[in-house]
Amino acid sequence: MSESPTFICHFARRAKWHMKKVKRRMTTQLLDTRFSGRWIGETQGCEMPAHVWEIAQHGTLLVINTRWENETSASRMNARVLADEPGFTIGDYRATLVDPQHFIIPEWDTNDTRGGEGLAYDVVFSRPGIAELTAGAVWRRWHG
Repeated sequence: MSESPTFICHFARRAKWHMKKVKRRMTTQLLDTRFSGRWIGETQGCEMPAHVWEIAQHGTLLVINTRWENETSASRMNARVLADEPGFTIGDYRATLVDPQHFIIPEWDTNDTRGGEGLAYDVVFSRPGIAELTAGAVWRRWHG
C-alpha cells in the first residue's frame, strides 16, 4: 500500500514543524541551565575572600544570592542573560562565559570593601571543585 503524495507532503511538513519545536525546547533548556547553581568567585590580583554565588535562572532572568565565604548573611541581585553571546549583564557590568566551568566579570571586585583604597579587580567565577583550581590559568588565558 502506498501513501498519496499529499499525505507524504503533509507528514513531512508536520515532522519539520515538530523538529523546529523540539529544537526551540532544546535551546531553551540549554539556556535555562547554563548559569544555574553554585559558583565560587576568585578575585584576581588581590587577596580577598571568595565570592559565593547561588544562581537561579528563569529564562533570561538570573536571581543571584551572594555572600563572602567568611560571612553567613547573603544579599540578592538580579542579572539578565545576553541574547547575542554567552554571558549576562549585572548592573553596569558584563559577565562572559569563557567555558562551561568559568565566567569572568572584569573589575567586579571594587574598592568598596577596602575602604575606598585601591583598584577594581577582575573576578573569575568557577563551578565548585576542580574548576576552582584552574581559575587563575583561565583568567591569564582570557586576559592575554
